[in-house]
Amino acid sequence: MIMALFRPGATALTALLLGGLSSCSVYVPLQPSAPLLRDKGQSEVAASFYLSGRLEGSVAYSPAKHVLVRAAGGLSPNNEDSVSFHIRQFEVGTGTYWSLSDQWLVGALGGYGRGQSQRRFTINEFEYSGPDPSIRFNYASRFHKLYGEAFVAYEGDWATIGAAYRLSQVRFASLTNNGLPVDLRRMTRSEPMVFMRFGNRTGFLPWGQFQVALSTSWSPDYEKSVPIEQHRAYIKESRVFTSVGFVIYPHRFRRDADY
Repeated sequence: MIMALFRPGATALTALLLGGLSSCSVYVPLQPSAPLLRDKGQSEVAASFYLSGRLEGSVAYSPAKHVLVRAAGGLSPNNEDSVSFHIRQFEVGTGTYWSLSDQWLVGALGGYGRGQSQRRFTINEFEYSGPDPSIRFNYASRFHKLYGEAFVAYEGDWATIGAAYRLSQVRFASLTNNGLPVDLRRMTRSEPMVFMRFGNRTGFLPWGQFQVALSTSWSPDYEKSVPIEQHRAYIKESRVFTSVGFVIYPHRFRRDADY
């Protein structure tokens, strides 16, 4: 199933998604997780860079066998262009992992997150279908969320491939456009991810891997075609994210480490 995500047909679908799911959404999620931990005392530190300029980091640790805890955070620096986006957020979670074999690893976790964001943009008046004549948008939000997710990974000879799926319930403590309240208090986001990590436990860098990840985020009840719901449409629009990063496994620095 995971292998199928990297077949030529899936590549064409990915290209279509990358071209068709641009967005002005005020909400941008942290990347779902797939910590490659297999025993007590193991840890993972990851840093990712998105094509949009957003930065993200996470730390996962196993205090007991089959138990993991994780913390993550992300930010996107603001700018003064006509289209700008700024976000700061963090999350914490706990869960479990199970080694099905030397290659296969599965796990699940849930947690809580908080953040605040601002997005400013202007659209062409001929493209605007809403009842409000304004074409300038300046969204600001403060939100918190609950999430649950599951992941699976296969560690091969030279790379690890895997997938994760997250379901998030986002609740807005404050949501405004040009200083006026927007009537949207909560939304559900479906957030799958596929990833590939290059390197293995016995390679040139046994303590680190390069990672490439592709993830999406969308609301199941998204309806862009309803003019009166224009604000909801912009906030609930689908997003596609591409990131590159590096993952470090501190426990592997020990020569006698049990990988």
